[in-house]
Amino acid sequence: METAALQFPWRQLGELLVAEELLTEDELEQALAEQATSGRLLGQILVANGYLSAFSLARVLSEQHGVQLSPKEGAPATPAPVASQPEHAWRPLGTVLVDLEFLTESQLERALNAQREEGGRLGEILVSRGLLSGAELAQALAEQHGVELAAQDEAELETVVRPITADEPVYKLFEVIFEPGYQRRTELFESANFLETADYAFEFVDEHDPAALEIHRTHGAAQETVWNYSASRAAAVNAERKDLAQTFGFDPTIWGKKK
Repeated sequence: METAALQFPWRQLGELLVAEELLTEDELEQALAEQATSGRLLGQILVANGYLSAFSLARVLSEQHGVQLSPKEGAPATPAPVASQPEHAWRPLGTVLVDLEFLTESQLERALNAQREEGGRLGEILVSRGLLSGAELAQALAEQHGVELAAQDEAELETVVRPITADEPVYKLFEVIFEPGYQRRTELFESANFLETADYAFEFVDEHDPAALEIHRTHGAAQETVWNYSASRAAAVNAERKDLAQTFGFDPTIWGKKK
């Protein structure tokens, strides 16, 4: 998958952090501008620029997965994080959990099957079933977003699983199929966690190469499109990069980055 062509919906993540009062609107805009030009992960930029701590980022991300984390009284302060390398690429959470050896492939597949059959969020399912600790979830989410979170003893964290409530927004992924004279949308996935919906979108592009995808956010009667992907637009971006490489002998948009 070309990460330049298939961008994660970073603004949605940033707006979550603004809503938690961990970022200002100005800080978010500056970080998004840097993300667009550098290609680095947004979480990596936010922590490296000192806008928020790695633990604060992981805490908000964990809450999106239905798991609330907070240091227990008297627990030591979280050590300073170290940002990952600039070439750190986006990976779905399940991939990160397996890569970190927090889960086996079979455990992940069983959890995903339970999610498809019963609903709920992946982190919520894994923690409630004892397959993953709150500290491990936080570490994996930080890693997913390009930040290294110092390992924490589970005894130092208060971990509470919070089921989905009826008033939460829902994020739905649609495949857009172009027919003569109109567009047809087929729902592929939905979750109260937009991070999971984005993960599913990335994996779907890898496996099925669709013409277009959209993520819609529904909250009561309100609905908005928060992310979209177009194979033709992705191809155009890739072609532009190829032309640049042919002109300059290298791709100036990634000059200076490690391969």
